[in-house]
Amino acid sequence: MRTEYRLTYLSAILGLAVWLLTPAIGLAQPRVAVMNFENNSTWRYWGDNLGAAAADELVTQLLKTGSYRMIERSQLAAVLAEQDLGASGAVDASAAANIGRLLGAQLILTGSITQFSIETVSVGFRGLGGSRSKAETILDVRLVDTTTGEILMAESGEGEKTWGGGFFRSANVERDFDAGVAQEALRPAIEQVTETLARQADRFADLEPVEPPAPVAQIVGANDGSFYINQGENLGVAVGQRFEVVRVIDEIKDANGVVLDRITDTVGVLEVTRVLSQSAICTVVEGEATEGDTIQPL
Repeated sequence: MRTEYRLTYLSAILGLAVWLLTPAIGLAQPRVAVMNFENNSTWRYWGDNLGAAAADELVTQLLKTGSYRMIERSQLAAVLAEQDLGASGAVDASAAANIGRLLGAQLILTGSITQFSIETVSVGFRGLGGSRSKAETILDVRLVDTTTGEILMAESGEGEKTWGGGFFRSANVERDFDAGVAQEALRPAIEQVTETLARQADRFADLEPVEPPAPVAQIVGANDGSFYINQGENLGVAVGQRFEVVRVIDEIKDANGVVLDRITDTVGVLEVTRVLSQSAICTVVEGEATEGDTIQPL
């Protein structure tokens, strides 16, 4: 009896130790989109490329931690294009939250490069030689809740990186953009920021999922008088069904360039002639239609 009691007690202690030492399992990983960083440093030679390099490196570093689910940068670029926004990351918290909701992200990360410099010393003779470069970087980042538009976290990172080696050609890193050089120079500061974000990930595990809006029903292609729409058997479309064709004729935007409303007009009517699994083929029975127009069932 005493032996059984000791075994039970030992099992309880071991179980508690495992629970304390093992990271929480089953906590939801928040979905994050990373905007291009603003380049607020005096380093202007690389323009927006520097902000994109910072964002790419941060996505890579965060993905390695396993603390967050990252939105593909290509998806972000598509949403920015749809909203007619540039890729510089120059948006406020409310605009960032709107972009995040369109992506189905619970969090969106924006930031700025407040200091960036590269100093290179080279020596050489007849095309052969070596160089030594030193970079200093300071980054500021903000994590925005896409549901409320609230800034949940603001952090900074700074770093210094020195590298060098031989060279076989003349190069001017001050003017010729090199993604590898940029990411190497930015990496120490980004690693600091990443470490902080990874430590704080559990704070955001209880955020409600954000479902992106359903794809807009629209004409996605045309060929020889036929028009293709992005709805089919999956949404119950049937042969003979008719759709009203709606065209955007103007847009209303806020001071940041975010689209607030679109002014539309009805320009035609489509009738379905063939239904596929996720699309359908239509012909115009009234008015006109073109790729990009939206559709509404009649």
